[in-house]
Amino acid sequence: MSKELTVRQLSRIESGASQPSLPKLAYIARRLGVPVYSLMPDFSALPPAYLELKYQILREPIYGKEEEYDKKEACLDTSRTRRPEYAELILEEHMSQIIEKEVYSTNDMLLIRLFFYQMLIRKDLAKFINQIEKLMLFLLEQKKVTKLENFFIIRDTLISGMCCLEKVGVTDCFNDYLSCLQEIMDKTQDYQKKPLVFMFLWKQALREERDFSLAESFYQSSKTFAQLIGDEFLVKKLTEEWQEDVKKYL
Repeated sequence: MSKELTVRQLSRIESGASQPSLPKLAYIARRLGVPVYSLMPDFSALPPAYLELKYQILREPIYGKEEEYDKKEACLDTSRTRRPEYAELILEEHMSQIIEKEVYSTNDMLLIRLFFYQMLIRKDLAKFINQIEKLMLFLLEQKKVTKLENFFIIRDTLISGMCCLEKVGVTDCFNDYLSCLQEIMDKTQDYQKKPLVFMFLWKQALREERDFSLAESFYQSSKTFAQLIGDEFLVKKLTEEWQEDVKKYL
């Protein structure tokens, strides 16, 4: 028996008298040849788990709310396992495979967005830029293989990725992302994230065109749309972001 797990410990785990630590759980999964998350209590297959939650989680604006990530992650985790480590383990199991794909399923995109959320709160975000840019490149092509009813997932995942790239100043492809977002909104007639699109448009106008008047018009439009959807928190964050950008670019 490995020193990592004694017979007594295994018996206590099997009887439910003890909960295994993550290293112990990883060891058991490795010996059994199964994913770690499949040993979590109340585990069920990944697709239903994520699809059950996609509307309540993914329909919410996230820009400027990175501090709320833990709450969203906990919601996702505890709904399936009652353990906060669940999302991290899911990403560890799947992201290496997703990175190598060119065509994404709906659940792939949900995982990519969760990955982007994690990146937003990491201090070493810059180390992952190549991965993020690769994912974003293929996200642009997903309209061809995704049902119209799920276009909002592409939209929200793109926006999350743009927030990551904006944070480290990697904005070379933003016009392509914005064109894709506009096309998605035109096809779905869903303008919930329009304020964020206007935000990125004003940033592009300031840093690329140095056109303050155009940027200010985008800023006013972003606030108007945020007010129309009743998101006063977003109005506040957009105002703060505009003030920071004016100082930065002018």
